[in-house]
Amino acid sequence: MEFKEINIESKEVLDKYFEMVDYEACEYCFNTLFMWQHAYKTCYHIGDGFAVLVGEHEGEIFSILPLAPKEKIPEAIEYAINWFDTDKNKVYFRGIDSSVVAMLKELYPGKFDYIEERDIFDYVYDAEKMRTLKGRKLSGKRNHINFFTKEYEGRIERRLLNEEDFSACFSLLNEWNETKNGDEDFENSIDDEYIGMKKLFDNYDKIKDRLKIYGIFIDGKLQAFSMGEKINGDMALIHIEKANADIRGLYPYINKMFVSDIFPDVKWVNREEDMGVPGLRKAKLSYYPERFVEKYTVREI
Repeated sequence: MEFKEINIESKEVLDKYFEMVDYEACEYCFNTLFMWQHAYKTCYHIGDGFAVLVGEHEGEIFSILPLAPKEKIPEAIEYAINWFDTDKNKVYFRGIDSSVVAMLKELYPGKFDYIEERDIFDYVYDAEKMRTLKGRKLSGKRNHINFFTKEYEGRIERRLLNEEDFSACFSLLNEWNETKNGDEDFENSIDDEYIGMKKLFDNYDKIKDRLKIYGIFIDGKLQAFSMGEKINGDMALIHIEKANADIRGLYPYINKMFVSDIFPDVKWVNREEDMGVPGLRKAKLSYYPERFVEKYTVREI
């Protein structure tokens, strides 16, 4: 198989394949793959009515789920398996959901090990609860937002961002990064995140049909921004959220208002994984997810 690097020119080719699927995991979105391509060396191959996606992790080649209509998924997976065999590599899949695990166990009994990867489970929230924060469990979030809106009454502006705002986003990201000095969990991913954001910003004119970048200004200065998009009719995916942590209530405020203002009709919000970072896991759990997108690594025995 001939594989091509996922770059901005790939969008026109791959969009129709992303539209074929209703996967909920954050990996199955062009902007996710494009943003992190430099980290995982992600490539694609177009087969007969499907696309095979591969990448590299810790020096090993892996495949994620092919982009294919449901009836073609078994054929597309067999195609990928045959490619591993032809290349004399053991089959290695990442980001496989539980329904496909069940299918693989039925189609290939005894062929694979299945490893549950809790660190890369996506957190899925009820969007209406994100918009309203109703209920006793979320009373702390409401209290922080009430403090914020009262403290900064008349000084807050919220809106979609465009190319003229991107330098302010990078300034805020740099300020946020400075607060993480000495935290190895975050420092390891800072450079990759910066590169990924720059790729999205540099190509915003080609991806703004889907990607929404939203900001909160206080006294005219950008103090928080979030980036996300709809990945199907019912779900919004949040790629990045950054805010000035010294401003009480700002994080829950942008969390709530981004969904309220930009995604008023979605049923679910996917806020991606926690990567096993304790502070990030605590923050994501504090919003009480309705469920997880469970992911598995599948390796040939």
